[in-house]
Amino acid sequence: MSGLDFWIGDWDATWDGGTGRNTVSRDLADRVVVERFEAAGEEPFSGLSVSVADPAGHWRQTWVDSTGNYWAFVGGPREDGSFVFATPGPVDDESLFKRMVFFNIATASFDWRWEVSRDAENWTQRWAIEYRRR
Repeated sequence: MSGLDFWIGDWDATWDGGTGRNTVSRDLADRVVVERFEAAGEEPFSGLSVSVADPAGHWRQTWVDSTGNYWAFVGGPREDGSFVFATPGPVDDESLFKRMVFFNIATASFDWRWEVSRDAENWTQRWAIEYRRR
């Protein structure tokens, strides 16, 4: 398995207004990447995602959390070294595309952005997290 190998591990997460922990592992014959996210701070919540790659190397992720969110993403690695998951269409009451961008990927750290868009071309950042390996 490649693509999300950088993400496997136990992470401390920090952002403006909060901290959290993210534990990411392989499961089901190492074919599924399972994420368990715990956010502390002003707005605590828990989330879970499962990600799988198809035979062509395209990735799909399903996210659910304690606030009742459910999103399905598609994506994969980019030539610039980032990894991007995005909703294939507008979602939720806001009717916006949503995506997450993993970037500045290193052995013991990476950065992450949560972005939204009306047209899937012009993106606005809503949340940024710094991850450091525990």
